[in-house]
Amino acid sequence: MNYIVMDLEWNQCPEGKRKEVEEIPFEIIEIGAVKLNERFEILEEFGEKIKPQVYKKMDQHVGEIIQITMEDLQNCRKFPQVAEDFLQWCGEEPVFCTWGTLDLTELQRNMEYYNMMALSEKPFFYYNVQKLFEVFFDEQKSTRNLAFAVNYFHLEQKQEFHTAINDARYTAFIMQKFDIKKIKKYKEIDYFHYPQKLEDEIDISFASYSKFISMGYLGKEALMNAKTVKEVKCCVCEKKVEKKIDWFTNNSKNYYGLFLCTEHGYLKGKVRVKRGHGEEYFAVKTVKIISKDEANRLSKQRADIIAKRAQKKRR
Repeated sequence: MNYIVMDLEWNQCPEGKRKEVEEIPFEIIEIGAVKLNERFEILEEFGEKIKPQVYKKMDQHVGEIIQITMEDLQNCRKFPQVAEDFLQWCGEEPVFCTWGTLDLTELQRNMEYYNMMALSEKPFFYYNVQKLFEVFFDEQKSTRNLAFAVNYFHLEQKQEFHTAINDARYTAFIMQKFDIKKIKKYKEIDYFHYPQKLEDEIDISFASYSKFISMGYLGKEALMNAKTVKEVKCCVCEKKVEKKIDWFTNNSKNYYGLFLCTEHGYLKGKVRVKRGHGEEYFAVKTVKIISKDEANRLSKQRADIIAKRAQKKRR
């Protein structure tokens, strides 16, 4: 097993969202990656620019950041060729590591656009290095950019940021600062391809929270009525919990609930409703331990929503 520390650069429609191609809002124009072994030692690198096929002009803002012109890309290979070689280079059962959550999404979206075989037909685990840095090294628990983390560790900055291979190298150097045993408790789940069957649904517990990924359902109502979505168990002991506040929402995208475990206290449930294929929706449910004060705030949030709805009805 190898760790693949990956970074991508992409272009977008220079004429804005109204003219972008919906299936591929961000077109990858560079892939950079560093392969690490199980001891986080660097084995080899992969880096290649890509000739664009969708957006033939460089978005001004993107061009200013990544310092790449369309002329730089004209003699490069196309995405399917580069991506195929990259995935072959990754080897069998790679564990992807990225700074943030977007790179894997956009890689798979670009692959889907070109009808390439999927990375996986169901959710898989990866490491969000940005999140790991926040958990282990940032007391403020803020979302930091890559340059901040590089400066934090006083890493030598011989190369510019915002090129895929350079950013992949910096991210790999940061990975080497982590305790390998500790980070295994903080895996992320990529759900670009959500479960298609009940038995493939993901339900996993971490240190102080759990995460669940549902299969797809036709409509939000059917989703929120599904037994595996509605039911909550303690994220620590996995025992049944008392429902204090049933699932409620203010915008139909996020649902919240309050529960109580006799052993571990209050639990906050959150369901994020995600659009799937066609008319399908699937759920990303997290359950975490919260304080009594946080529980009170959640109760107040629900009371405020009820009061606002009642006020609207009276008008």
